[in-house]
Amino acid sequence: MSAAVSKGSLIMHARNVFGGAALACLLAGVAHAESNGEILKFSVTRDGTQIGTNTIDVVRKGGETNVQVVTHVEVGLAFITLYRYDQTETERWNNGHLISLSSVTDDNGTVHRTSASPCEGGLLVQGDGGAQKLAPTVVPASIWNPEMLSQNVVLNPVDGKLVAVSVVDRGEDALSIDGRTERAHHYMVKTVYSEDLWYDDAHRLVKMELKGSDGSTIRYQLT
Repeated sequence: MSAAVSKGSLIMHARNVFGGAALACLLAGVAHAESNGEILKFSVTRDGTQIGTNTIDVVRKGGETNVQVVTHVEVGLAFITLYRYDQTETERWNNGHLISLSSVTDDNGTVHRTSASPCEGGLLVQGDGGAQKLAPTVVPASIWNPEMLSQNVVLNPVDGKLVAVSVVDRGEDALSIDGRTERAHHYMVKTVYSEDLWYDDAHRLVKMELKGSDGSTIRYQLT
């Protein structure tokens, strides 16, 4: 990162890139598999330099799926930390429906807490905007789950608000994944900003890219 870039612009860039739901939930590719679950790991890079990590633990048992997403990002200049982002999110699903959600996000010292729990045939969501009851079919903006691609509106797990989503199908690409060339389906997804996502034949996210406000490339790489 160039020393000519001001601290203020770096913090603004980091907030633009990492302050929304997509970071909370960016993931995919299997690093390790167990009999009833997967541990998904990424390194987060900016123009090829690692600035963080993302780990997703997915456990399936019968019709129930439990997911934990842990994200850490740190942007610095020399030995000075200019920006930090830490989030832990858990989701519980049953037969394709969200049952509960809990998310704690520390965005450079500003803490956000969001929760969702069953309530009279729907979900009671509490977040930055207060409490609201949502339909039981609501889907979070958590892109480990490709069900998000079929939605028009999704739940932001950072602040508990609804956000519009649009998806453009870009067809198939050949990607280099862990030293292998594999086919993956490419989508451009737009919420408050645009990002490119690639899913493999098993519907797992294997790559993510987006452009920062300064033109840099933010990428999630399998590790």
